[in-house]
Amino acid sequence: MEKDKSRFLKSDDGTVYDSKTSLTWMANDSWLDLDKEVSWEEAEKYSNETNKKNVGGHDDWRIPSVQEGLTLFDKDKLNKDFQGADIHLDSIFPPGAGNTTWTSDMRGREAQIVFYGNGFPYWYEKNDKSISHAVRLVRRD
Repeated sequence: MEKDKSRFLKSDDGTVYDSKTSLTWMANDSWLDLDKEVSWEEAEKYSNETNKKNVGGHDDWRIPSVQEGLTLFDKDKLNKDFQGADIHLDSIFPPGAGNTTWTSDMRGREAQIVFYGNGFPYWYEKNDKSISHAVRLVRRD
């Protein structure tokens, strides 16, 4: 029996390429890098700081759209968030991440998150930090 080939390719520069979507993701999310939850504005600041550092040789990292964030959810994959709870992210991503990602989809004072426990998007006020919000940055060549 042949092992399934992963759609993800992890690089030594802290990035993960998704061959299914042609997106490149940060291997770490903001929770792993900052050890705290972030509001939407803090997620934006984290993106700006990551770009100043030229992570992976790029300065165009951004907050993903809802559709992009949902592509990482896989009900058949298991990983652990920072509390040791199950999240459905490929194990190519390091364990201990946040269980959500902020997205760039907004309406007024709210932005959507993708929850990796069940794969559903939810609206939250941008300043909300009640369920351990994090952001996983993305870019496209």
